[in-house]
Amino acid sequence: MLNQPRLIASLSPYIPGKPIETVAREYGLDPKKIAKLASNENPLGPPKAVQDALHENIANIHIYPDGGAYNLRTKMAAKFQVDPDWIIFGNGSVEIIEMSARAFLDVGDQTLYSKYAFAMYKIATLASNHEGVEIEADDRFGHDLDAFLAAIDEKTKIIYIANPNNPTSTLLDQAAMDRFIEQVPDDILVIIDEAYFEFVENPDYADSMKYLREGRKNVMVLRTFSKIYGLAGLRVGYGFGHPETLAMLEKVRSPFNLNLLAQVACEVALDCDDHVRKSRELVQRERAFVKEGLDKMGLRYIGDEGNFIIVDMETDICPIFEAMQQKGVIVRPLMGYGMPTWLRMSYGMHEENARFLKVLDEVR
Repeated sequence: MLNQPRLIASLSPYIPGKPIETVAREYGLDPKKIAKLASNENPLGPPKAVQDALHENIANIHIYPDGGAYNLRTKMAAKFQVDPDWIIFGNGSVEIIEMSARAFLDVGDQTLYSKYAFAMYKIATLASNHEGVEIEADDRFGHDLDAFLAAIDEKTKIIYIANPNNPTSTLLDQAAMDRFIEQVPDDILVIIDEAYFEFVENPDYADSMKYLREGRKNVMVLRTFSKIYGLAGLRVGYGFGHPETLAMLEKVRSPFNLNLLAQVACEVALDCDDHVRKSRELVQRERAFVKEGLDKMGLRYIGDEGNFIIVDMETDICPIFEAMQQKGVIVRPLMGYGMPTWLRMSYGMHEENARFLKVLDEVR
């Protein structure tokens, strides 16, 4: 009989938001009439210029992609005003999270991550057969940085921080991050996951790139093309870090991890500032609309940052989740995050958000 290492055996597979096709099949619904608001996707889809570029390059997929993503790397370096060797790419930022565990954790080492943060920090840690330490959150389900500092010991090698945090839509400001970074020992890698940074309006939002400009080797900043650019299906994440740090990660990066079409799409997307603006404006409008509707229902929510909001139904979320699916609205229940009464919804198009509020009111 085959055996798994103890830590890997303790894992449950990551469960993404339910696909439209699955819900349509389970409940006998028309896929075109289902609103998927479960996965923080961009309802505007990809920019038209990206779609055109993909069509133009589809005939080249028999050729291996550039393993170093030279063209995309060069364009990103110019856009973000960094040297090209300060950038690393992943098959989604999740792959970089997984690479970090393989590259920096030795026997007996540990990682730290917040109780209500992105599930992949824990999964990546345990899947690499290492221990992780879950840090209790603050009273808004956000990162308690003092608790992180108190938990650091000789086993700590990686700290994962999401800012804004997914799934709780909480934010760390500049002063808090500065105090934290100053107190973390230089031999511990701090990975700051900023998948939703483009949606943040708070002027106090921490500028994590400043730590790289200061030359710090123990900070890495992760971002993605999945959200604001609407390219989630192509799976492209990227990270900024000191070249010496990224060189260690490159040792465990899979060859050709960024496929040819993904590289083409992201290179074009970087010029689509109008799409980014429209995506941001859509979230701003719909955030206000959804909050107003939740206020009328008297429901507690957290949703100041990112392109999503979490709502406390104050009862077991599973029946509500199922009832909403039966009516063609897919949201994300958060019982897997230890929040059994909460759901998360991504802001969709206006009519989808209006439908979400109507259905939620009907089934609660």
